[in-house]
Amino acid sequence: MNLSEEDKTWIAGQLRAEMRAEIGTLRAEIGTLRAEMRTEFGAVRSEIGTLHSEIGTLRAELRAEIERVETSLLTEFHKWASPVELRIKSHATAMRALDLELEDVKERLSKLEPPQ
Repeated sequence: MNLSEEDKTWIAGQLRAEMRAEIGTLRAEIGTLRAEMRTEFGAVRSEIGTLHSEIGTLRAELRAEIERVETSLLTEFHKWASPVELRIKSHATAMRALDLELEDVKERLSKLEPPQ
């Protein structure tokens, strides 16, 4: 079966019309998808901003808690170290006094014993 030029032109016109309609439909769908993507992107950006804010709050709370723990530890260490330091100083003073007495005894002993 041979088609006339008129039939070929008519068929080509029909195909062009259908293709244009399909292209128009695809363009509309693409536009809808773009709008949906913009909306979703905006929602994601908003969530990221919220998370960033929450992370900042948590960091500040963590810093405050670390500072509280450091302060508590340093306070307790100071409470423990102060009496220990006093005892050490007291023992050091007693040791110096004993050293002086020992030197005095050695000196007295050396005067009593003849040199060998």
